Amino acid sequence: MRKFTLNDGRIRFGWMCMLLLAVFAGVIVRLGWLQIVRADDLRKQSENQLTADLTQKHPRGRIVDRDGEELAVSIMTGSLYVDPEGMSDDSLAGKARPQRDARRIAADLLAPVLKMDKERLYKTFTGGGRFVWLKRTMDPKEKEQVRKIIKENKLPGLHFLEESKRYYTKKRTAAQILGFIGTDDVGLSGIEYQLNDILKGKDTKYSLMVDAAGQQILGGLTSDKDQSVQKKQEQLPTVYLTLDSKMQYVLEDAMDDAIARTHAKGAAAIIMDPYTGEILGMASRPTFDPNSFHKYSQESWNNKAVSMIYEPGSVFKPIVGCMGLTEGIISPNTIFNDAGSIRIADRIIHNWDGEGLGYVPFSTIIKFSINTGMVQLGMSLGADRLISYAKKFGFGSPTGIDLPGEENGILYDPKMMYEPDVATMAIGQGIAVTPIQVLRAICAIANGGELLKPYIIKKIVAPDGSVIQEGQKQVVRNVITPEVAAQMRSMMEKVVSEGGGKTAAIKGYRIAGKTGTAEKLAEGGGYAAGKYIASFVGFVPADKPKYAMLVMLDTPQGAFYGSQVSAPIFRDTLQQILVAKGIQPTNREGLPSFDMMNDAGSKAKNKPKKLPQVLLLPNGKMKLPDFKGIDMRYTAELLQQGHLRLKPYGSGIAYQQRPAPDTEVTEGTTVEVWFK
Repeated sequence: MRKFTLNDGRIRFGWMCMLLLAVFAGVIVRLGWLQIVRADDLRKQSENQLTADLTQKHPRGRIVDRDGEELAVSIMTGSLYVDPEGMSDDSLAGKARPQRDARRIAADLLAPVLKMDKERLYKTFTGGGRFVWLKRTMDPKEKEQVRKIIKENKLPGLHFLEESKRYYTKKRTAAQILGFIGTDDVGLSGIEYQLNDILKGKDTKYSLMVDAAGQQILGGLTSDKDQSVQKKQEQLPTVYLTLDSKMQYVLEDAMDDAIARTHAKGAAAIIMDPYTGEILGMASRPTFDPNSFHKYSQESWNNKAVSMIYEPGSVFKPIVGCMGLTEGIISPNTIFNDAGSIRIADRIIHNWDGEGLGYVPFSTIIKFSINTGMVQLGMSLGADRLISYAKKFGFGSPTGIDLPGEENGILYDPKMMYEPDVATMAIGQGIAVTPIQVLRAICAIANGGELLKPYIIKKIVAPDGSVIQEGQKQVVRNVITPEVAAQMRSMMEKVVSEGGGKTAAIKGYRIAGKTGTAEKLAEGGGYAAGKYIASFVGFVPADKPKYAMLVMLDTPQGAFYGSQVSAPIFRDTLQQILVAKGIQPTNREGLPSFDMMNDAGSKAKNKPKKLPQVLLLPNGKMKLPDFKGIDMRYTAELLQQGHLRLKPYGSGIAYQQRPAPDTEVTEGTTVEVWFK
């Protein structure tokens, strides 16, 4: 064995120095790599371990009625969030009881209050991370319950952030108009959606700050810009609607009453100023409470007043009449031969009795809604003029009202129309419309010929009081002359005073209107058996209209004619409004007081009239009532509405009939009634 020498020791020392130098150099290189090359990445990772970003929602702008009464406001309330990493008792540095499972305790205690599954909640607490929302915009009572649980049980990692919550002060009132917002403060329907950019405040972004032990710093919240814990609330504009809250309340009450009495599938009603286009009231059924919109069906969110399309039936006849008057084809005194039915190609269209009134003026055609006369007028106009005028009156395209979800309606291509199509359009079938389209067209008759753009946003006011935007009367076009409008107003007034719309009459006031009952379109095409749309549209006073109103009921059960179910709603609603608004009657004689009228209107459901009705059965047949005790005119009207034939004997009051009461009959059946 070779002897160890001094030279060998020097060599080994040299190798050791070189090795140490290499290690040192590696450390230097590593530090340089971390501090220079990966500095940004590491900083972000560190920040992620110590912070969590969140966004605070600020109050939205108010929505009020035309007089400033609040409909939608924002209130400050607590939003609960959790820092899962900070929920361990170990983070409290021995100040709490480290032997317990704080996450388990929190899940078990909070789950019932938050209405959450406790196992799912526990999974959230054990999932890691620095920030998780548990529940946004809690009710004050709920917030206080949670706060008490956290304090009494010394639960770490659970905190509140003050946020705004939208509150609709009148609950279901004007629900479809106002709409609602989601948890992200974005408008999802109605005005909230339409004006979201104006109503929504700017979001404030925050970071959740914790120290190395996981404890929050400065209460956990700092602003990215100024490091303040809570930012000053932003002042936002106020949106004024054209709605009158008192009118809206009366209208909502009338819709509730109508649904309760008729069991209709849906309904819509609109009150409009015929000279400006302002929407004073608008209601739709089914409805919902926007404070808890998620508890209701999506169908209830839809505003049927602007989105439902249907065949209007006889409420379209005044529009067709205006076409004939404008073209010079007819005058109010033009004589028509009403034979009771009329054949157009292979289609026979009947009146209610099939026998007709003989030779009558056009004013009588409108007054009693005689199909044969309207068909004759429609054939004289022809497809091209019918469609052209319908477009001129605004059908087939949106009205432009400042609400989302408006439908176009449906019009034929005149080149594709056959003679029966022309005939049926003249009586309000074969055309699909929306309630707002019908009311706007009727308003053109009421105001002397101006087709207006309806609007519901009266003005938008900035926090300093300046007006940012203001709604104004907008005339789209003149559709008829003042002379034609006056002629049709006179004829529509006789519909209420002498014709089929007498159930819309209000004592002391001149009312102009038109009833309508149309077969309902089936989803697969054609018509749905035994299903109808019952409507009434009119205005008051007839000579100088102040209010125009439409009522539409979708598939009422039992009585289903416009004169039976829709016209009374028109009467009861406007009866209250006219008196409340101080609109003077034309004739004061025998006019009841406001209290009496209010009782007859909003409380009519408690004092129903005991009058017989022809009831529609699910099988498409009709059940005859007992006509005993009523006069010949009312008997005839009831049978007309059911497309039944009357064969009278004698005069005066009914005392006997054949078929007997409660007999099920089909359309066209002859009913014999004896009067004395």
